[in-house]
Amino acid sequence: MRTYVILMLSLVLGCLACSSAVARISNEMDHRRWTASDQGPSAVGALSQTADGYLWLGTRGSLYRFDGFEFEKFEPADGEPLGVVSALASTAEGLWVGFRIGGARLINANGMMQPVDPGLPDGVVYSIAEDQQGQVWVAADEGLARHDGTGWRQIGKEMGFIGLHARAVHVDVDGYIWAASEEELYMLPPDASSFMGTGIRSQSISEIASSPLGDVWITDRSRERVLRVIKIGSASIKFEEIPTSSANSIVLDEQGDAWLGTLGSGLHYLTAGQMHEPAEGRDVISSYTARDGLSSDYVLAQLIDRDGTLWVGTDAGLDRLQRKSLAPLALSTGVGSTALAVDGDGSLWVGSNNGQLTGFRNASHSTFELDMPINSLVNSQQHGLLIGGHQGVFSLSGDKLVRVAALPVESTPESAIRTMAVGKNGDIWVSVNREGLFVWADQQWHNIDPLSDSERQVMPVSASRDPSGKLWFGYRDNLLVSFAEHKFERWSYEEGLDIGHVTAMLHLPERTWVGGQHGLAYLKDGRFHRLDVPAAGSFQNIYALIAVPANKNAGESGMDIWVHSRSGIFKLPAAEIDRVIAGGETLLYSSHDHIGRLPMDPHKVLPLPTGVSTPEGSLWFATGQGVVRVDPHKPSDMTHPPVITIEALIADGVDIDISAAPVRLSAPPQRLVIGYSALNLTAPETMRFQYRLSGHDSEWVDAGRARQAVFSRLRPDDYEFHVRVLDERGQFHRPKEALIVNVPQVFYLRPWFLLLFSGALLALVFWISRVYTQREKAVLRTRLEERFHERERIARELHDTLLQSVQGMMLSFQAVADSLPKESLARHAMERALDRADQVMAEGRERITGLRGEIAPAEDLAVAFQLLQQETDASDSVTYRVSNVGQPLPLRNEVRDVFYQVGREAVFNALLHAKATQISVTFTYAKDRFEMLVVDDGVGIDPLYQRMRGRPGHGGLRGIYELAERIEATLMIVSSARSGTRIRLSLSGAIAYENTNDDKHKRSIRAG
Repeated sequence: MRTYVILMLSLVLGCLACSSAVARISNEMDHRRWTASDQGPSAVGALSQTADGYLWLGTRGSLYRFDGFEFEKFEPADGEPLGVVSALASTAEGLWVGFRIGGARLINANGMMQPVDPGLPDGVVYSIAEDQQGQVWVAADEGLARHDGTGWRQIGKEMGFIGLHARAVHVDVDGYIWAASEEELYMLPPDASSFMGTGIRSQSISEIASSPLGDVWITDRSRERVLRVIKIGSASIKFEEIPTSSANSIVLDEQGDAWLGTLGSGLHYLTAGQMHEPAEGRDVISSYTARDGLSSDYVLAQLIDRDGTLWVGTDAGLDRLQRKSLAPLALSTGVGSTALAVDGDGSLWVGSNNGQLTGFRNASHSTFELDMPINSLVNSQQHGLLIGGHQGVFSLSGDKLVRVAALPVESTPESAIRTMAVGKNGDIWVSVNREGLFVWADQQWHNIDPLSDSERQVMPVSASRDPSGKLWFGYRDNLLVSFAEHKFERWSYEEGLDIGHVTAMLHLPERTWVGGQHGLAYLKDGRFHRLDVPAAGSFQNIYALIAVPANKNAGESGMDIWVHSRSGIFKLPAAEIDRVIAGGETLLYSSHDHIGRLPMDPHKVLPLPTGVSTPEGSLWFATGQGVVRVDPHKPSDMTHPPVITIEALIADGVDIDISAAPVRLSAPPQRLVIGYSALNLTAPETMRFQYRLSGHDSEWVDAGRARQAVFSRLRPDDYEFHVRVLDERGQFHRPKEALIVNVPQVFYLRPWFLLLFSGALLALVFWISRVYTQREKAVLRTRLEERFHERERIARELHDTLLQSVQGMMLSFQAVADSLPKESLARHAMERALDRADQVMAEGRERITGLRGEIAPAEDLAVAFQLLQQETDASDSVTYRVSNVGQPLPLRNEVRDVFYQVGREAVFNALLHAKATQISVTFTYAKDRFEMLVVDDGVGIDPLYQRMRGRPGHGGLRGIYELAERIEATLMIVSSARSGTRIRLSLSGAIAYENTNDDKHKRSIRAG
């Protein structure tokens, strides 16, 4: 039983040690991985970085190049598939690639794969190395070989390498060449002519690596150990065994720590201090496995690049591990959101929602416990450090916490303190959740009347005190209030405040800044003004603003503003702020968003502010990863600037070769896509791109992290495409050359062609219009003439038959009447009947004359209409006027006849039925039209009959419409009981007037 307990205790302690080790790796290293689901390659068995900074990956299927953003598959010019890549090595000539099927080929700096050189031993290529003379060494299954510049030379017994197979080869920093056969490890010193045995015998050496100090490390795949070899003199060595899990790869970082890759146990980490400890006293080796986020526990390859980043290739993908520039404070577990403050001594204080208050000063820290979540911390000269929570306000006095006052409302977790501020006289202003604003003065609470009628603006959500002692309170929904000299002053949307909830404030000598839901604003001349920042999404929900001198010793001459938003931490340079406020283009800023994201907890109030600064210049931020420190003046860890390239030009889906400059397109594209990228393996997520197409864009376009620029329907011109990238230091980088693109003018858009085409098109349209108009006029004339001839025929027949017959009858009756005595009553009756018959005959002749188009005897319509009044018994009180506008022109008979009949009907209706007292008839003779207007002041036409176009059983109004339709004239009747009736009849002049040319055309139609 005792043995069992001891074993269990050992197991628990071992697990705790492992957990602690993993926690150390997770806390100290920032991890990112790419797998097949991220469009990354799998089974990464070889890694190398070439002189241009690109990362190359040898995989089971091919070879890939990685720039931090995308994986680009390498395609040989001959199209031959590469197969499994087993080894990679970057040399002065380029990248050497070794294959599992055997052979090695060089990819030069231009990206061309060179032909196979003869002499290389067959079999799997395990490793490749370059010595200090520029010669390339290869360890292959069938032996060791060296490339002398012309071909391969196999190394054997003549050079002291005894073995038929080679398993690994390596060149250390001192120029020693190390080679492992299937039985032993050999060493070739720089001045030696042949290898010498080291006495280290193993059949399963998998990799040889060396540290910057010259120590050599060897992994043994079949044994649970690694060997550390130390050179003694020029030809002697000593070595030690370090027990580990069986490893097949090893790399050593700048600190001298070893990273071991295993097949099945993930990544192991051995610090430099542990390497020299005795085995029995050594801590458990740290491990990082798939359970901790590694893409797979089967590690196939490792590489530490020129920036110190660790790359790990596994059978599932690629992992990146790099030391965090911002290590979080060591806080107790269970800490969620935290409140921050800096006291008068410069100590940082952190209050957590588990009631723990911790102070940090240099390397020491002190901790206090409260039985409540700490929602607010503020430092004051009168009270020292104040702590706020739902149980009241406390102060830190010496080594103990003293309650200053309980809350002025019932103490519940929901009635937490949102924010606090201290006035000049030591009065403590407290915003209580859902209750309002209160002030503690003279040992009692005073309630401040609400400053808004809105229920959402009951209490402030942020508070601050400016250098003059004025207090500021930020509310929801664009409300900011200040208090000084017993007076409140308000700013809201009417004063330009348009940032939503006011959650952060910063008071500088020249201006006051506020941040909120929707960005930044500054106070100037009594109004707030928004600061135009790009990528507004990054500047949503701002919770802290900190001013930092632009230069470490610059004082307040120029202040950068550090912004902490929900998306991360950003720096706005002072020069950029001044430039944009003065009317400059898009503000440029640097980003730390990969380390500054805020915790997301919708059920807890976020203590404000989330960032503070200490007197020595350090910035502290409460983030989702803990409380982290930023040195605003620390240089970036990026040792190499990002390399920017313009990679592709795609016009309407077709790839265009951009190697020749300038690029001339064959035709204007509907859609032009320009692809660009920047080589940054260390922190690609911090870079932002901007581009500008000269001739199209007037300003730089902020593209964020997008690496494509899309343009639609570019007009013909010469364009220059410029791209630049802003790194985390706020510095711009550009490619060496811009991309020049010529969009040609197609022939059908050239000026001379457009001029000729436009002229021809106008001539064609004019000719078609003229032909169409002449044809329509001819058709209308023919139809009118046919109708007129038909009416003439009817009139002639009526005259020759009916009227002649009636005339004959009247003569017979006249003879009878003449035979009667003059005094006879019958004769008098007969005379009266004959007089009436003469009148009817006269009217009949007039009607027949009208049918024939003869409004005889007058030719002028105005004269004909003057005579209409005499045909009726109208009263002399009726005012009747007829007038012409313009010089009368000869009208066609059929047109003249229709206008006469329509006008006659309108005048008769006005005189006999409408009871009009004023009637006017106006004829307008214009070149393009002929028009008649009849106006009276009568009782008008019944609206029902207007809609019906006439009274049933009567043909007057209906006849007017039929007459107008006969010649296709435009008839408009407007009538009401108050204003009388207006009848307007109009016709195109080309149809209405007589024309000699038209007559000729008419005769030709008749002849046809």
